[in-house]
Amino acid sequence: MEKIIIHSNVRNGLDKLIDILYYEDYFSYKENAVDYVNAIYDFILTIPLQLHKKSINKLYGLFYCSYKSNKRTSWYIFFNIVDGVYQIIFITNNHTKIYSTLI
Repeated sequence: MEKIIIHSNVRNGLDKLIDILYYEDYFSYKENAVDYVNAIYDFILTIPLQLHKKSINKLYGLFYCSYKSNKRTSWYIFFNIVDGVYQIIFITNNHTKIYSTLI
């Protein structure tokens, strides 16, 4: 199985996402926000098996995979592959301003 490294900026962003989802009332219970973010982590662990595409903005990673978390939100996980190691370096979703410059 390929090795996957999730950079600290991605981990920090996902940790903050739990609080945002809960305190902005996207989820009524913090446990549900945790489950939502854990599902993103679970997908990240399957990236070597997923179809990946080349990124148009190499600053955020050479490749990306998409994960549809619900009807309205898709997450885009950007990564490099160095010596068989998947380095997850950036994550965003289709609700952000930067999204259109990356896909």
